[in-house]
Amino acid sequence: MSQHHIEVKVSAQTFADNILHIREYISPSQICVVMKANAYGHGLKALAPTAVKAGANYIGICTNPEAATIRDLGLDVKIMRLRMGFPEEFEESIDSLDIEEQVGSLEAADYLSAAGSKRNQPIPVHLNIDTGMGRSGFFSSQIETIKQVCCLPGLNIVGIMTHFATADGKELTFTQKQIEDFYCLRQALNNYLPDKVLTHTHNSAATVRLTSKCNSLVRVGAACYGVRTSQDFANPPELKPVMSIKTKVAQVRKVAAGKTIGYGSLFTTKRDSLIASLPVGFGEGYPRALFNKGIVLINGYRCPVVGRVSLNITTVDVTDIPEEVKWGDEVVLVGSQGKEEIIFEELADKFQSVHTEINLMAGFMNQITYI
Repeated sequence: MSQHHIEVKVSAQTFADNILHIREYISPSQICVVMKANAYGHGLKALAPTAVKAGANYIGICTNPEAATIRDLGLDVKIMRLRMGFPEEFEESIDSLDIEEQVGSLEAADYLSAAGSKRNQPIPVHLNIDTGMGRSGFFSSQIETIKQVCCLPGLNIVGIMTHFATADGKELTFTQKQIEDFYCLRQALNNYLPDKVLTHTHNSAATVRLTSKCNSLVRVGAACYGVRTSQDFANPPELKPVMSIKTKVAQVRKVAAGKTIGYGSLFTTKRDSLIASLPVGFGEGYPRALFNKGIVLINGYRCPVVGRVSLNITTVDVTDIPEEVKWGDEVVLVGSQGKEEIIFEELADKFQSVHTEINLMAGFMNQITYI
């Protein structure tokens, strides 16, 4: 049964076009299309075939169920886990999911080495080097440990990688240092790595901003979905948002000046106002943090969210719209209407978050229509 109060649309064609554009930028590098967290809420099962058809060499995931979804689709694509795995995950995945694992500790390397030796088939792994992200991986100072890992039986070193911490920031000094530190270590390991090992450092922001420094592979998430992780840089205009979110006006009421709106009475009308109620809230993935901050589009006009965003109701001020706003009128939460547009990054900036939080909530909590 369909939902009538909210419409989340995802354009598979736009997703494919974005990947094709990125491939043009980075050629001859390979591309890992990051589709963890249910393709950032866009739908892994629906979009994985599109990614492969558009030329993805790898799909990046985090969990075994994500990998199983791809394998069940019968797609001819390599799968890379983008975080450290656990023994129980390895036990489940080694024989059936064919995941290329990320290794950033001697403990994990030893475990996978033993598993690969036991089955007499090396486990493909990517060495994770921490050059400044600070989350996981081998430190550059652990070079002797890394050399030891490179010599372990039962492992097939297919890649060496790092992850940038500030590639989406205003300036790229720290990112340049990460690049230098990574290549210094990479050079020191030349005699320990296979000749055709993949070298990969670039996330979406680095791929867009430092295209000339792309390696043999890039790992691109946000850019494939037509969004970016900060407003400190711009995506190429060819990259378009894949997801849009719309709802309808549930009611329009005349509210006198001096009246409060919503839980906590956090908004007071300063004039006689027209307030529209929308049948969505944080239960549908519209962030609660957008109270008195959010913007929606109605009749091609930008209208402010007023008062607290509730579980299933959000209120907006439509007083300044010259045309009559009526029950059932279209409301754009993210997307275009007339000459106006609201993008995920604009909303995310209003509550110091990133586009992914809204993508995930909207995607997980609502039925998606694919176009």
